[in-house]
Amino acid sequence: MNSRNDGLDEETEAAMDELYRHGVALHQLVQEYMDEHDLTDEMTSLILLNMSVRMRMVGYALGTEKPSASGLKLDLDRFRRDIDDCVRDAKKNADQFIAEAKEALAAAENEADDEPDERGVPQ
Repeated sequence: MNSRNDGLDEETEAAMDELYRHGVALHQLVQEYMDEHDLTDEMTSLILLNMSVRMRMVGYALGTEKPSASGLKLDLDRFRRDIDDCVRDAKKNADQFIAEAKEALAAAENEADDEPDERGVPQ
């Protein structure tokens, strides 16, 4: 068990691990699509946000016995709070994220420098 899961019961920990695994798998699929179609992170994040909202709307319509516009609006308000919580959490962890991103970029740069160029000479 790692520090992010300390104090959680096994069922909650398993659910979080499953969520993480699916997130990694979807990220890989999206990254491959972005690379294939030369999409920016900014454009892709907006596409995914729009998809997320639409999926929530469809989920409400399909999962509610008597869906209504007012019920959908309330559900979207709940979803907005979830999104706000996610952004707030990301902002709290901004310093750590940037530090890790800088480390990853430096490691990738060092790795690229160690790879031979087209003549077989290390760069």
